[in-house]
Amino acid sequence: MKTQKNLTLIVYNQIKEMMLNYDIIPGQRLIFVDLAKQIGVSRTPVNNALSILANEGYLDFIPNQGYSVHILTEEEANYLFEIREMIEIGIIGQAIRKMTDEKLEKMEQCKINYENAISDRVHRKLFILDTEFHASAIEMIGNPILVDRYREVCQKIFLRFRVEDLLIARIREIVREHDEIFHSLRTKDVEYAKELLNAHNSNAKKNLFAIIFHNERTKAKIKAVPPHLQIA
Repeated sequence: MKTQKNLTLIVYNQIKEMMLNYDIIPGQRLIFVDLAKQIGVSRTPVNNALSILANEGYLDFIPNQGYSVHILTEEEANYLFEIREMIEIGIIGQAIRKMTDEKLEKMEQCKINYENAISDRVHRKLFILDTEFHASAIEMIGNPILVDRYREVCQKIFLRFRVEDLLIARIREIVREHDEIFHSLRTKDVEYAKELLNAHNSNAKKNLFAIIFHNERTKAKIKAVPPHLQIA
């Protein structure tokens, strides 16, 4: 039984990795027989992993049709950003009170890791490193469950979309914003840290939503135009 549970966890992580790498895409139907062959396991752990991912909101299950990768709506994404902001801003005062030199050094290293990963193009690793920078601040309060929850929220925002279209100029803005956030923690300025985090999340949402919900917004604008004025 223990081996089966471990195998399910391995398959679960591999499928999430496939979503992260965009090997499987939003809306794609998942055939667990094919996944079992691809991963090299029996059908049972794949079926178990898909069930867990569906319960977590990564997949949709339709009776008699199976699983497909969930397509995040703009409304859902707004809710996720709201949770992300509530976690970060809600803990920042406590994080600063519990901050140690060691924890601050870890946060600085996360900041440097992000900067060192920048190249001439946007790639998905940057979003993982950005998550870890922010998670390092949350880790300061010593609540690992909250840190895991934060990572999960971030994954749900960017895991199922092509984020490579984000402008490299925005990536360089993020470096500046990370610097400011880090400095506000180092100087223990709680109110300024909250202000910076709020602005950082607003900028992230504005830039990401313009990419991942571009088609939906375009369709909404077309529907808003009276039929006789629409261009065929």
